Amino acid sequence: MKRIDKYITINFIKSLGLSLFGFINIFIVSQLFKIIRYVTEGRMNEIEAVHYIIALLPDILIKITPLAVLLGGLMTINKMASNLEIIALKTSGISFKRIVVFPVIISFMVSLTIFYMYDKVYPRSIVKSRAIRRGKYEENTLPEKKANAFLRGVGDYVYHAGEINRVEGTATHLQIIDLDSKFERIERIINAESAQYNREKSLWELKNVTINTVQKERVETLASYEDKEYHEEPELFLTPKIEVKEMTVKELKDVLTIIKRTGGSSREILAEIANRRAFPFASFVVCFLGLALGSRYVRGANALSIAMSVALGYGYYILQASLEAISLSGLIHPFVAFWLPNVIFLGIGIYAMHRAEF
Repeated sequence: MKRIDKYITINFIKSLGLSLFGFINIFIVSQLFKIIRYVTEGRMNEIEAVHYIIALLPDILIKITPLAVLLGGLMTINKMASNLEIIALKTSGISFKRIVVFPVIISFMVSLTIFYMYDKVYPRSIVKSRAIRRGKYEENTLPEKKANAFLRGVGDYVYHAGEINRVEGTATHLQIIDLDSKFERIERIINAESAQYNREKSLWELKNVTINTVQKERVETLASYEDKEYHEEPELFLTPKIEVKEMTVKELKDVLTIIKRTGGSSREILAEIANRRAFPFASFVVCFLGLALGSRYVRGANALSIAMSVALGYGYYILQASLEAISLSGLIHPFVAFWLPNVIFLGIGIYAMHRAEF
């Protein structure tokens, strides 16, 4: 690393640290009134209040890091531009892209750190903060019953139950649909007025059954029917109460698999996974904007540059929140919604970097 690179790197880290410190304090102050109310109401004591603030830090840090990187880059380059150091370096034949290469690398490393925190640290901190606020841990348990329950079996068949009770192991108006190996054509439909799951045999015992073999156009009516092929437990038809923010990406993917089998809505899970994957790289994306905005020194324009950087930073958050709402409504896929702001702002940042060369 050359001396000029060390100089720029140290200044960027200082500016980034100052920005992080400032934004973290702003967010903590905004939470203080709520925490004081919790203490006065007896919902937590003073020590728990301190632990609660500490538990909030990962969430705060993840949210404000892109804005801190944006402002840190602007402050670093703007200070150099005001001292005519940027002009001097350009005059000596060093391109602006070469000047900012180490701040860009640091921003990428920051993004990787946030990526790790968002998956490993953030869920545990959310669990802890909610536990302190509630005063106890709440277990996510399966509901006892579910109406209109779907499940895809391990073979080429699907279940539909009018209502299923996991405690009693019963189902009403149970329908089993057998399909071909490509899962395109219906081969057989089994309808039962009621069903009881036999846990010793690991199979469903169907009552008042009608079996329609579609290809042979044959219909059978039976008082009872059972087949070892249909062995899925009643618990698989139901999904637990899910707190997506308290789960790692691996846990979210496991829940997503269950939801797909039970026919539930998976958009909230997909949105959370997409957010965990896309948002950490916002710090890397917006660093180009911050560095480019500070590249030109105009007397008295420092405040304007800072205002522009903050406006662009919040513009990213607004765009992301808007696209998230659209994705949850089903208009676009969550992964498209969460990665699109990164693509748009990266394009703007690269264009701004190109303009900063001249």
